[in-house]
Amino acid sequence: MTLLETERLTIRNFRITDWEALHETIIQYVASGLAAYEPNQWPTTPEGIKKATEWFASGDEYFAVCLKDVDRYIGFVSLNKQQKEGEFNIGYVFNFNYHGKGYATESCQAVLNHAFNQLQAKRVVTGTPTVNTASVRLLKRLGFKTIGEGCFELSREEWKAKSSK
Repeated sequence: MTLLETERLTIRNFRITDWEALHETIIQYVASGLAAYEPNQWPTTPEGIKKATEWFASGDEYFAVCLKDVDRYIGFVSLNKQQKEGEFNIGYVFNFNYHGKGYATESCQAVLNHAFNQLQAKRVVTGTPTVNTASVRLLKRLGFKTIGEGCFELSREEWKAKSSK
């Protein structure tokens, strides 16, 4: 069980009851066209989202991001262990009604801090299509470096150097 808190957010394991809020977020994401770049298709039916939510709730790799004061789900951040020792992959999708408020930055910083300090990650990688300019800007703000077309990485040393400033 993971519970992270920031000034405005609670970042916690998924609960089965998060399915409706996740459903709204995924419907928006699929409609935006950005989900087309994902390697796997997102379910969009209530039944499919309920199954995805159950799967998210069964482990420690998908975190529901909630407004702290009202426990309102606004998106999620994933942190998946990779095959390479000490390497993790981060991902995120937020409800479009909460874009532009700094919530993605705040929650990703907390999850990266967790990855590097508690899980002893050596490197965190991610990918996003270059047409997703908001996501590319977020990754740059977080300190990620481009390592290929739509591929980014952040080392523990780079995170610690950025965090100490």
